[in-house]
Amino acid sequence: MKIGVFSDVHDNIDNLRKLLAMFTERGVKTLIFCGDFCSPIPVREMGAFDGKIYCVFGNGDGDRFTMLKVAQTDSTNVILHGEYADLSFEGVRLAVTHYPFYARALAKTGYYDAVFSGHTHEQNQERIGDCLWLNPGEVMGWKGPATCALYDTVTHAAEIIEL
Repeated sequence: MKIGVFSDVHDNIDNLRKLLAMFTERGVKTLIFCGDFCSPIPVREMGAFDGKIYCVFGNGDGDRFTMLKVAQTDSTNVILHGEYADLSFEGVRLAVTHYPFYARALAKTGYYDAVFSGHTHEQNQERIGDCLWLNPGEVMGWKGPATCALYDTVTHAAEIIEL
């Protein structure tokens, strides 16, 4: 199974649309978002995606109440998990948080096959034991090119993709 992973949209709707179209073209139906929508607008935009998007909040997410309301009323495919998500797909255990400090600690437990985080706006892949710790970079495009990742649940490897 292929899972799209992205982070730090910061209301860059143009890049978010590119990302959603790219994953749609590749036939990816499951996405994981590592936080920092910033406003409810990206939540509404994500609602048009034909698949599920599992999301955590980041430090730049101001109006969480409206984000939750939009996710609950305007779409059924955007699933907000709060600060942390513990997910499983086809027996593969995944953790999602916005913050690298917590991601690294979760990866060290040995419980997860992969842990995803954002926050730094910088892509990173690191093996901690048998666990992949992945930061897909940023959709915003502030510190460099806008990037995301494609995670493979069979190989436990990720490919960084420039938008």
